[in-house]
Amino acid sequence: MIADTRTWLKRLTRSGAAGLLAILAACAQQPGNTAATQSSVLSPSTPGWRITRLLPDLAVGGLWAGGPRDAWLAGDECADPATCGESDTSNGTLVVRHWDGVSWRAVKPQKAYTNTPLDQGAGPVTGTSAANVWIAAYRGTESADWTDMLHWTGRRWAAPVRLPSPIQAVIAPSATQLWAFGDGTKPGQPGYVAHFTGKSWRSGVFPLAGTTAAALSPADIWVGGITAGGRPGMEHWNGREWQATPFPDLAPDSPGFSEVAVQGIAAVKPDDVWADVGDIGSDSSNGQGAFLMHWNGRAWAWTHFPYTGLAYSPVTTDGHDGLWLVLAAKDKKSWFCHYSAGRWTRTPVPSSSLPQLLAWIPGTNSQWAIGAASDFGAGTAILKYGT
Repeated sequence: MIADTRTWLKRLTRSGAAGLLAILAACAQQPGNTAATQSSVLSPSTPGWRITRLLPDLAVGGLWAGGPRDAWLAGDECADPATCGESDTSNGTLVVRHWDGVSWRAVKPQKAYTNTPLDQGAGPVTGTSAANVWIAAYRGTESADWTDMLHWTGRRWAAPVRLPSPIQAVIAPSATQLWAFGDGTKPGQPGYVAHFTGKSWRSGVFPLAGTTAAALSPADIWVGGITAGGRPGMEHWNGREWQATPFPDLAPDSPGFSEVAVQGIAAVKPDDVWADVGDIGSDSSNGQGAFLMHWNGRAWAWTHFPYTGLAYSPVTTDGHDGLWLVLAAKDKKSWFCHYSAGRWTRTPVPSSSLPQLLAWIPGTNSQWAIGAASDFGAGTAILKYGT
């Protein structure tokens, strides 16, 4: 089995920042110029996509958008750089930002998440409105040993709820529900699930270690991840029970599918769901690079993806029956790849960034993207597509 998913979490925490920037240097279209001025970095360098903000020293872990005037991101940074880094993970501070239509406003977390002696990181973010936002905060002594679910109610933070697993996927299909998925908490348990019903929490064993989730309604939820046998798996909630929906041609001896997982899910319609699967390296056995699967309402099937490389962001919907994802190609360039009306196109990513997370802005043709920024040292770039 891949990992214990703590390995994957490292790329989203401060301890993984150096490695992430090394990947960025190899994959970006051009090397970042650390002597560049902020004005030059923020100038549009790609048609449609532009860097709108740089957040120095921030390692970002989650992004969610509820509308043109409502988006949230979460990350963590060092409160004191002199005592915070790869060898000493103390003094971490959780960072939460809210887009209100004008600026990314800081929202201060509870005191326990500021300048903490614990190893700390930020995970996925989800919600239904600016008065109902959930953030997974990773905590532990030397790694992400558990997750505190933080709930913003519009004016304040509710009391944190501790879940005994590093949660990698969260989804709020309604204002009164939350689902959270992660590693199993005991030997022999493939995965863990926790469900907030609006009044209480229920938790238990799940058939896979969830890595990504999407929902069309409270009775139509998808979760992808890693099965007990180390294969990519997909589960579907129909409002009553979870059911496995197997991928095709993934027999235990299939080459190219060991140690892979479902990275992202884009749920467009009940009979139109997409998933990107695996490490998605261009040296994969079918030679096509990125593996995309499509659900037609009855079964999953392979679908053609015309580019080769590493799918660096989860696939996401564009809100108009299309898709976006970020690809780091063999030519050391990174690309925004867009699927619309049955056709794929790609656009270069601005050279000073490598987006890791995408979020469609409901009610628009626009997208938010966040990821590593190579200028000004380690940090996060916020990008936007459209107005």
